[in-house]
Amino acid sequence: MQIIGVDTRVVRWPIEARGAARGQWSERTALVIGVRADDGTTGLGEAAPLPGMSIDTIADASLAAAELAARVPIGPDSPAHATAIADRVTAAPAARFAIETALLAALAQHRRTSVAALWSPVPQGELHFATVVDDIADARLALARGSRCLKIKAISPDRVLRIARAVPGVRLRVDANRSWPRAETVRWLQQLAHLDLDYVEEPCLDAHELLRDRLPCRIALDESLVLLDSADLARALRSPDLAALVLKPTLLGGFGRCLELAALAHHHGVAPVVSHTLEGPIGTAACVELARAIGADVPVGLAPHPGLDRFAEAA
Repeated sequence: MQIIGVDTRVVRWPIEARGAARGQWSERTALVIGVRADDGTTGLGEAAPLPGMSIDTIADASLAAAELAARVPIGPDSPAHATAIADRVTAAPAARFAIETALLAALAQHRRTSVAALWSPVPQGELHFATVVDDIADARLALARGSRCLKIKAISPDRVLRIARAVPGVRLRVDANRSWPRAETVRWLQQLAHLDLDYVEEPCLDAHELLRDRLPCRIALDESLVLLDSADLARALRSPDLAALVLKPTLLGGFGRCLELAALAHHHGVAPVVSHTLEGPIGTAACVELARAIGADVPVGLAPHPGLDRFAEAA
């Protein structure tokens, strides 16, 4: 199979400021990259840098797509080869993820299999999701719809405690998005220590430094993984209070990098939890395939989210 054509399209669509997008984003922009092979197979990838979190832009993705087009024909013959091609084309994480996804999708179509099965002989068949909730009403609705793991966005412990009291016995995660004051973080973790929490995700800036001491409850690292050097990551992984690495391929650069981090996490008894960055359906579907390839035995952060709702109208 030889890739002989590359095309792109920019898509912009509105998203509701709720759940994972509450108070931060009202619109998303993505560059969809399509590839076509000489045998008629095709593949799509989505580069959707998240403003305020991503270190790259749509312009970077456009340049990367042009560079990919200049290199055809190319023949990715394995998932590792697809990753290597994306790595050679660009260092921009979202663009690398999109190119890798498009090449993997074409390769999977050529082999009549799934993207997850390219990476794993027995990919996870069924995923369980953590549902993002804003308030008590959201939490009760999520439970009524069958969710058994809730993720609460919280700039302080108060919201978490209110929701936990309203839905006792439910598995909970907290995402602070690095918003807690560093001086208050340990005390605030102590206020939540009696709850049945999986973890508190990125409670403050430089959250990995908290892991030098024992903590009242366990934490997870998410967006800090983008810039965390290997020595700091190694120290963090050795801590008994690190519960999870949250893997977002748009931020981290795709399947290859996330699978490396997942292997490190498994080696240290830490959960790799694949999540989204409010991509449209192409990027979200790729995240699902990544989670299936890793073999997620914990709830992943891939429940339906605001980035999916109105993409079809725009596209």
